[in-house]
Amino acid sequence: MELTIEKSIEEKIESLITQSLEKILEKNIESILDTKLDSYLGKKLGFSPDKNLDETFAQHNEFTAKEWLNVQESCDYIGISYKSLQKLIDEGLKFNSIGRSKRFSKTEINHFLKNVQA
Repeated sequence: MELTIEKSIEEKIESLITQSLEKILEKNIESILDTKLDSYLGKKLGFSPDKNLDETFAQHNEFTAKEWLNVQESCDYIGISYKSLQKLIDEGLKFNSIGRSKRFSKTEINHFLKNVQA
């Protein structure tokens, strides 16, 4: 009788340990897959690998809500460097000056890029 009870207790403990390990592995696997998915999508969509997708989407939503962008925001919006932005200005990209600050309209950027590509 005692051996049966001990065996039953051992089986329950083993079952609990197995279930706990499965849950831990499942959470770790989900975390690893989320990280890998973020990295893969980031590379495919051209996002910075230093940011997770939530930050990238938040930044994207910030851009879509704003019509007027400063120089850095314009570079980020288009996905180009400052020097490349200067080349676009030289090619005719319009902007408004507020003091020494330049502001670019997203509508104008999109229109300009469509015409350059056409």
